[in-house]
Amino acid sequence: MNIFAAVSNKSVLDPLLAVVDRKSVKFWGTEGTVQYLKAKGFEAQSVVSGFDFDGRLKSIDKKVFARVLADGSNKKHLDELQRMFSLSHSRPDRESDIRPEDSVSRDPRFREDDGRPFDLVIVDLYPLDKKNFPESMDIGGQALIRAAIKNYKGVALAFDKSSLASLVVELISNKGSTTLNFRKTQAQKAAKFIAEKCQVESKMVGDL
Repeated sequence: MNIFAAVSNKSVLDPLLAVVDRKSVKFWGTEGTVQYLKAKGFEAQSVVSGFDFDGRLKSIDKKVFARVLADGSNKKHLDELQRMFSLSHSRPDRESDIRPEDSVSRDPRFREDDGRPFDLVIVDLYPLDKKNFPESMDIGGQALIRAAIKNYKGVALAFDKSSLASLVVELISNKGSTTLNFRKTQAQKAAKFIAEKCQVESKMVGDL
């Protein structure tokens, strides 16, 4: 199972980590989450370039979103993913030509999985701070949630503590997998969650 995880409160992942098989799961995510997962004994790779405009672009990366949005049952989509990642494997002429965002392709433990769609997306949003708005808006997290909603037929999603708890129950009940009905239900909950978040942000913009 390939999982993208980017959470502000790292401990919310603990119930999930207790039920997944560390031998068959690999994580990708933002640097802080990846370091937490590694400390827990899981294979994890950061996909954050580091050139993120003071945190504004931490998880907004074309290869990340391609793996969330690609239809795993569509051969054309899978072929496009393989082409995208095969370019990342091309050896640069100079060491300086290696872009930080290509670091995932340089880790040999992860090369066999490059280009495979993500099976699961786990994100949470940073809390809105009225004193630091709109800087406190979480752009990448919302975009990832919306991408997973769009591709609910193939990607499971957890976006807060409650939805993550539901995911854990689902994985236990289905021996490490998720059903289409569960993925649809999570997507519906996430869509409502995003709509409510946008309403709050709209009001805060009006108060500026």
